[in-house]
Amino acid sequence: MVSHYSVLGLYRKVDTFVRAAEQVRGEFGLADGEIEALTSAAFPDGALLEDATLAHQVDKKQFLFPFLLGITGLLLGSSLAGGTGYIMNLDVGGKDPFSYAPTGIITYEFTLLFAVIGSVLSLLYYTGLPNWKERAYDPDITCGALGLLIKVRSREEQERAAALMQRLGAYKIRKGENDF
Repeated sequence: MVSHYSVLGLYRKVDTFVRAAEQVRGEFGLADGEIEALTSAAFPDGALLEDATLAHQVDKKQFLFPFLLGITGLLLGSSLAGGTGYIMNLDVGGKDPFSYAPTGIITYEFTLLFAVIGSVLSLLYYTGLPNWKERAYDPDITCGALGLLIKVRSREEQERAAALMQRLGAYKIRKGENDF
């Protein structure tokens, strides 16, 4: 079922792209989620397109994954290394079954392991990887082209948008349903 139609216009120059994005947004009255810049270059958020939804993404709590998993590793390492001496008690000359040095080393290693796993999970979660949905893409974007992706409601708007992008300097246009 088609919920929207997509048009992807590819541009070679940043200034041409920005002018085209402003005109296309004005012509079709696109909201923030209906227009998107696709690029392989590391432009800061909002440099190519103004998007009010990006302001809400700043307050991400990326530190929570490594912190909480680090605490989990601390507890697991302590209980594993320290608890083993109590469970499998080997009484040697009245020594305490709990030994600080090995327990500290194992606890440190588990804490570090779980914190690193938490960092990787945080990276994957907050960057949206992997994205299992099929997305609009063209191999020219990897080679430096700037892609202007818009979502419109009908085939007529899709054709009008493709013609407008062509007039505004797009060297390649791709059209599709939903997100291609």
